[in-house]
Amino acid sequence: MKEREEIHTSLNNKLETNLRDSIKQGSMLDIFSYTISDEMENMYQEIEDAKNPHLFTRTSGENLDELGQWANLERLPGEDDDTYKYRLKDWVYTAEASNTKAISNILLTPEYAANIEYVPNTHGCGTGTCYVLPQTYEDENIELSLKEAKERIQDTVSPSLYIEYIVPSIRAVKLNCFLSTEEVDKNLVQATIEERIKDHINSIAPRDFLKVGDLIRIGLAVDGVEYFNVMSILINEEPIHELSTVQELETKMLYDEIIWYGEQ
Repeated sequence: MKEREEIHTSLNNKLETNLRDSIKQGSMLDIFSYTISDEMENMYQEIEDAKNPHLFTRTSGENLDELGQWANLERLPGEDDDTYKYRLKDWVYTAEASNTKAISNILLTPEYAANIEYVPNTHGCGTGTCYVLPQTYEDENIELSLKEAKERIQDTVSPSLYIEYIVPSIRAVKLNCFLSTEEVDKNLVQATIEERIKDHINSIAPRDFLKVGDLIRIGLAVDGVEYFNVMSILINEEPIHELSTVQELETKMLYDEIIWYGEQ
């Protein structure tokens, strides 16, 4: 692409040839030549951009929607530009029925489910399992989450592919904690810790970990806490001896309660 200085030099050379005279630097004609060069540089940039419509790293909003329509891959409801652009990047794969990448992409940013994970070949060739984690375990949300997963997948997979849909079973997390506070309302401190730990446990994503250290940091960060420690963790009433526990796809850890120990 021609740039400003190259264009300016070319213009001045042609003007000097036609005028049969030299153009002084900083003269009115030289300034006019620079002005034309600036505009021509912008024009050349527009031409370059038009020659490379596939370069969409800076494309956003309606322009990105138009690109998606061209690729026959429209934006999902509520989908942001970055997520949509990620799916568009793999649009060739998305066009292939039953492709694992295509299925995973279509399951991004669900509306009703907290997470939908597809795992191929769970029961042999031609099979797969969709682990559907609802935002809440209320019957209505579970039903909407399952329906959402099935509707998103149906136009992407081959009719011959058998898919099993599983809502992870609940694993109740109970904590035994020791707490010592300053001269504050201890009940209020306990309630604050319980709420923050509940939010943390319930939001652990598949393949992430429930870590004892994270729970201790949450408790110590509450105002008025002098000492806090997690003495033990029980999941479905079974003691956990490891310092971290993975959030499996087949199950979902949910906060149950904290049993408190310490000075009354």
